[in-house]
Amino acid sequence: MGSQYTSELFENTLEGVGIRRSYSRKGLPYDNARIESFHSLLKRELIYQRDFNSITDV
Repeated sequence: MGSQYTSELFENTLEGVGIRRSYSRKGLPYDNARIESFHSLLKRELIYQRDFNSITDV
C-alpha cells in the first residue's frame, strides 16, 4: 500500500466526496481480487486498445 493512499489529505478528500475506501486486510491479498481483475480487463479492452493524445482525450 503506497503512502499516498494512507495520507491524511487522501483520506479527507475521499471523505469529502462520500467515498469509502477499501484496503486488503494484512495477510489476505485476495480481498480485492475481483476489482483488480475488473481493472485489468478494463485496461486490456479499453485503455490499451486506443491512443490518447492528451489527458482530456482519456
